[in-house]
Amino acid sequence: MLMPFSITLFATTGDPEGIRLVEKSNWSGSGVVFPKEQFDSLKNQPGFDEAGIYLLIGNAAEETIYIGEADPVGQRLKNHVTNREGWEWGVYFFDTLNKIGKTEVQYLESELVAQARRCNRSIVLNKNNPTMPTMSSVAKATVQAFLRDVLLILPLLGINAFTEKPLTEEIAEDALAAGIENRDGENFDTVIVPAREEGFQKTFLGENCWYAIRINARHIPKLKHIAAYRVAPIGAITHLAEIGEITPYENTGKYLIKFKGAAASIGPIHRSENSSVNLQSPRYALREKIANARDIDHIWPTEK
Repeated sequence: MLMPFSITLFATTGDPEGIRLVEKSNWSGSGVVFPKEQFDSLKNQPGFDEAGIYLLIGNAAEETIYIGEADPVGQRLKNHVTNREGWEWGVYFFDTLNKIGKTEVQYLESELVAQARRCNRSIVLNKNNPTMPTMSSVAKATVQAFLRDVLLILPLLGINAFTEKPLTEEIAEDALAAGIENRDGENFDTVIVPAREEGFQKTFLGENCWYAIRINARHIPKLKHIAAYRVAPIGAITHLAEIGEITPYENTGKYLIKFKGAAASIGPIHRSENSSVNLQSPRYALREKIANARDIDHIWPTEK
């Protein structure tokens, strides 16, 4: 049975996007949310020198997540700031009563990696499956209770990697994927990707690439261009680039597209309020149709 609870977010500097402390009612745990660029200010925060579980979040074509543990957590995070790319903000959790130590955070890492892969809502960047440590029944009960609270907090921080999809949503996604293959057919040379504004500015324009994209491998030789559909509130295709290279993206089963040069501004080609075209995932199209389209529905006229 689900019980009501509250969480408190305390902005340590007054910046709502800066370092924030997270506390939950009736819980001895605590969390610290931080932007990567403010890591140098993190060393004075609680839990920095204690055992902890941490999550590193990136915003690419889809949410990326890396899950790790350390004792102390701060030193490991410092290494990630220096050596690991592809993340923009993070959160770590620790226990204020020191009941969560090295063995417990290893358990948390193993469980969270397994659940994130099972839920398949984000791109898990961990290359290996962490080993489950040997624990006493008392220690396991303690850490499992801690984990339950962490899983309640994460969606409130905007992290949905560990939330099971409703069956209706999975069925709808499967039907959409099948429908895309059937409707888009074999006559195309461009992939159109949905892009949130932050990822569009940083990656599509700033890095001249896009990742991590679900693409049918047999379609890769046909793709010559990539276009960005910027989701609401813009709701339009606004940029197009020539594809230079398509390579597997780490071990995610998805792909990284590198551009030959900077993306060019086009359109904008808007999606009307009454459009029947779904652009929640990549779509294939002809570059010629994109160039001549008055709106999104003119690229795929059979869907009207």
